[in-house]
Amino acid sequence: MNRLIDFFINEQRLKWKVYVASSGIAFIYALVRLFAFHGSERSVGFEAVIVLFVLVATFVTVYVAKGEAFFTEAKRPKTVRLGWRLAVTGAVAASLLVSTYVIGISSLQAAIIDFRLESLATLLDTVQAANPTDQKLRARYQKIQSIVGTSSTYQIQVDPSIIEKTQTAVSRSLKGRSPSDQTEQLGWATAIDLQSFAYARKVETGAITPVTPRQIANTGGYLINSPVSLDNANVLYIQGEHSWIALGPGGGQFILNQSNVVFDKIDFLGSVSVSAIELVGDRSSALVRDSIMENVTQNLERITWVDVRFEKSRIHYKEGAPLRLRNVSFKDCDLSQVGGFLGPVNYELEKRIKEAQGEPITFIYEP
Repeated sequence: MNRLIDFFINEQRLKWKVYVASSGIAFIYALVRLFAFHGSERSVGFEAVIVLFVLVATFVTVYVAKGEAFFTEAKRPKTVRLGWRLAVTGAVAASLLVSTYVIGISSLQAAIIDFRLESLATLLDTVQAANPTDQKLRARYQKIQSIVGTSSTYQIQVDPSIIEKTQTAVSRSLKGRSPSDQTEQLGWATAIDLQSFAYARKVETGAITPVTPRQIANTGGYLINSPVSLDNANVLYIQGEHSWIALGPGGGQFILNQSNVVFDKIDFLGSVSVSAIELVGDRSSALVRDSIMENVTQNLERITWVDVRFEKSRIHYKEGAPLRLRNVSFKDCDLSQVGGFLGPVNYELEKRIKEAQGEPITFIYEP
């Protein structure tokens, strides 16, 4: 007991060393848990406090058990000035703790992700003329995919403009060179992931205001019996919670005329032979993410499909047009209008769908 009291009353220099060292270790532990293992802020904060107390208790226990000689070389006067190194270390640790609290862990995470993405985008642009090896290019795409996946999963507030800048850099890095098929598919898949993530972040930041399927259908329900034309929309974001839109026998479909439209968590139930989503005009584009397409007729070309399930649907693809499938599955679908008799891309598409046996595939073709 005397040694325990001695530690807190007499060993001032040693006590502060223990506090600073324990705080530094706990802080490093928290950073690693947050950014390497992506733990939640609340759990990491609780764990860091436990680590801090355990470390201090361990130091004190060892001091009491082993004695003063275990920690210090010789007795020193009790009134000792703290060394400048210890003071600097303590000031830095305190500054880091205070700045992390003031800035906020979420903001700090976002700043780190922004920096990493921007660095990778700059690197891809810089190495255009350097012509990096296929392996290096693939490694960079994989790193970007990992960052996007982590940021999306843990809802890190990444800057949408930096995401778009990275997407442009990835797309540009694939043009003007002939990478292997594996690297090319990975690169275009990465570009699609970035595009999808950028849209999601714009909705979160309020840059894009989503509309509901009911507003689009302009009816009391979600039944569309005639074509719905979406004209000259810069970005129209239609968001649901796996809300069904039934395409009635009267010709229900969406016609995108010189428009850019995103369908997010919208499920389509069809009963007509016309394409559920039809693009008109060279400036039209669409992205469909996290949706179910059941019993529909659909032309796949020029539309970006992300995490989509086609079930009992009639699939079409115009040979030579852009094809963008990212984690898309086809179950019990009619592929009679897709096949090698239409061209090499159709042949590869049919082959991959059949080999997957209902599991998701990623297949991108950019002419």
